[in-house]
Amino acid sequence: MVTLIRNHYTTLARTGLLLAMISIVVLSLLPLDKVPLTDVNDKLQHLAAFLLLGFLIDASLPSQSFNLSKVSGLMAYGLLIELLQLQTEYRFFSWADLIADLAGIILYFFTIPVWKRVPLINWRWS
Repeated sequence: MVTLIRNHYTTLARTGLLLAMISIVVLSLLPLDKVPLTDVNDKLQHLAAFLLLGFLIDASLPSQSFNLSKVSGLMAYGLLIELLQLQTEYRFFSWADLIADLAGIILYFFTIPVWKRVPLINWRWS
């Protein structure tokens, strides 16, 4: 199993990134009464989503370190979501959401040393 994951690591990461990004856009554009996990703090959801996206984008492009272009791409994605929410009658643009997105990305960056110790994924940094 580990060999299978190792051999297809980038493909799995890219597939996961695409699925996560699509899921996040869909959830971000649903009316608030249709969104699951409404009892979880919205900013915590943003932080967790962008922590995951940080990992997935980093794993999707393993030849590059986690750099400004990856961070910029994720922040552009977060801004796009906020702009799309402006087009709905039931969602709104929030600078606080973008700050929470950035916090998730920064959290990923500072936890890279921890991720490097996880046997299933540590070869990403080899």
